[in-house]
Amino acid sequence: MKKLKENKPLRYMLTVVLFVLLCCNLPSLALCSAQDIFRPPNTEILVSACKKPVATGVPGGEVLLVREGLTDKLYLLDLRTGEKRTLPNDPLLLSKGIFLSSDLVWLEGSSSRPGSSGYRPHYILDLTDGKRYELLDLTWLPLKDNKFDPKNYTYIETAEQVYLHHTKNRVIALTYNFRENPENNVIFSQSSLGGSPTTENGRLLERLLRELEINYEVIDLSLQYADVPSPNENYVVSNNGIYTLGTNTLIVPVEFTGRKNSLRNYFKSWYFDEHGIIVQEVTDYLINSPLLGTHFPIRAPILKVNLPLQ
Repeated sequence: MKKLKENKPLRYMLTVVLFVLLCCNLPSLALCSAQDIFRPPNTEILVSACKKPVATGVPGGEVLLVREGLTDKLYLLDLRTGEKRTLPNDPLLLSKGIFLSSDLVWLEGSSSRPGSSGYRPHYILDLTDGKRYELLDLTWLPLKDNKFDPKNYTYIETAEQVYLHHTKNRVIALTYNFRENPENNVIFSQSSLGGSPTTENGRLLERLLRELEINYEVIDLSLQYADVPSPNENYVVSNNGIYTLGTNTLIVPVEFTGRKNSLRNYFKSWYFDEHGIIVQEVTDYLINSPLLGTHFPIRAPILKVNLPLQ
């Protein structure tokens, strides 16, 4: 310690370095702290903006996938208990993973025909044990009279769990005890149903499932092509507010959630008790100029919006 005190040039250099680091971090610290403080009055913080979090919604609202940029931690946040669950180390989870439920993730495969160059199957990843289960892609089964063979709908009709992702134009159907019967777990593309190029994403699949009288769960939380029902199906969230399911009565306008006119790119998922939704604003920058570039990212906290529902 004596030598350090006597080495005045070294002390000076250390002081300068610490001062520079402090000055560089002050704007970021101030901005993220302000985001935590100045937020809609009807919200509560789930993850602070200062952790640089990114939220990915999970159907059902019992958990939330969180990645903290500050610590590079990745975990499932249990919204009932606050517990942070670890995840299996699967290389496709972040890049190709789409949640079906708290325990199951669809690992999106290739759109090309099996056997083609670079082909990758579709899988279901079981988060409880880290195992993958391959899905049979009905899109590539033999045709009948140059059309999709209707007998293959049996795979979907006999399934216990059916999921529809509008943006991806896909239906996933899992059998009872799907882990023991993986050969009957399937994925089906809207392209197999024909239709015009202007047909909206997921609409033909919706129509088919309704004609077959099959209950399904919406797993596309983007609000781009479909509304998202609440966990108990009492309400539905759309791009322009929250409505009662069935009567289509607006009960929570967009403005109540902290947005002006759109929930898209803001809504992440329902909260499991239906009395809230999870939201996160898109990252912005304090300086965003063609000449100066982008500087000082304004991180957003992950919030729960408490809704005035019955």
